[in-house]
Amino acid sequence: MSSPNQLIPELPELAPAVQAETLPPAVINPGAEDPPWNGPDLLIIGLVFVVALFFFSMVFLGVAAGSKHGISASDLGKNQSPLVIVPTMTLAYVAMLAAMYVLVTRHRKRPFWQTVGWRWPDPTLQVGCLAAGGVLAIGLGLLSQLLPIPKSMPMDQFFRDPQGAYLMAFFGVAIAPLAEEMLFRGFLYPVLDRWLQTLFMVRQQVLRGGLWLLLLAPWGYAEHKLPVKGSVLLALGALLITGGIFLARSVANRGVPMRAGLFPGIGFFVWGLASSALSGRASTLATAALFAIGLVLMLFGLATQLTPRAAGWAGRFLAVSITAMAFALVHSEQLGRAWAPLLVLFVVGLVLTITRAVTRSVAPGFLIHAGYNLTLFLSLYVLTDHFRHLERITQ
Repeated sequence: MSSPNQLIPELPELAPAVQAETLPPAVINPGAEDPPWNGPDLLIIGLVFVVALFFFSMVFLGVAAGSKHGISASDLGKNQSPLVIVPTMTLAYVAMLAAMYVLVTRHRKRPFWQTVGWRWPDPTLQVGCLAAGGVLAIGLGLLSQLLPIPKSMPMDQFFRDPQGAYLMAFFGVAIAPLAEEMLFRGFLYPVLDRWLQTLFMVRQQVLRGGLWLLLLAPWGYAEHKLPVKGSVLLALGALLITGGIFLARSVANRGVPMRAGLFPGIGFFVWGLASSALSGRASTLATAALFAIGLVLMLFGLATQLTPRAAGWAGRFLAVSITAMAFALVHSEQLGRAWAPLLVLFVVGLVLTITRAVTRSVAPGFLIHAGYNLTLFLSLYVLTDHFRHLERITQ
């Protein structure tokens, strides 16, 4: 009869032989983030936000149309005012944050603020973070003078009267930084960091990642060339096909979820929608960047097995870059899809995401974000003489 001491050495010899054939290596890099949520959870949170945004926009467009005789809801939809945008976005963000809270506290049984990494820095550092946001706004403002920033952008319609300007200032300083930092740095970045650092731990996964990007580059370019409706339908079709394959593989595996193909499918869906929102030049640059990164990954995968430290650096670099890119693309419609202001927001996203990666906390980035937006609105307040001469924005 074997004793426990005799059995323990035998297990490592038997388990890898089975796992090597049935499951891909899933060793998380020791330095990676390890949130209790995953890609499908992020997709659900995103769907909650989109549905809430659609619902509340219909509600407030109806209210606005009913209070303005002679103006249809379609006209209001084309020229939305802050009276519609601010309450719609605020309530959609509340729904999104509520979904996050339920996911963490009810489904994952974790304390919310501690799990998302919200830790306030010391009071002195809090002031420093706000000041850093102001310095970032001034520095990028000076840089913008060297870039071809359009004089007029779609977001200018929100600043047609003092009432709208005050509402947008309130939203931009008090609401948007919290919601956006929770979404991008609180929830999206940790998932990307864990996934990409894990990917770089295994050569085969690096090769698959490179191949995926090589396929993603022409996919996004083709989506950009399609009409908006065609692009949305194609992206939705890719998501449904991926979901069907995921379910079929899970059933064939006796109910065990097979998530290996789910992330690429979500990536095709998200990038398909995002690429349709880019300008022609931005789409070309993004396609070239994805193609170049894909080639580099393929070369890495063919050349050598990365050490855990090197895999961590490579994965985190991509996680930070993708999070910053997603942050910029969300604002592309407001900026008229112009590449220069998108580049500025990409730099802002880089600073905020690097802050999150270094501090392992969302709060410092929130303060920098709030300080950045506060500086922009204070500058606009002074430039327009207390929002009384808003025509100076486009001069």
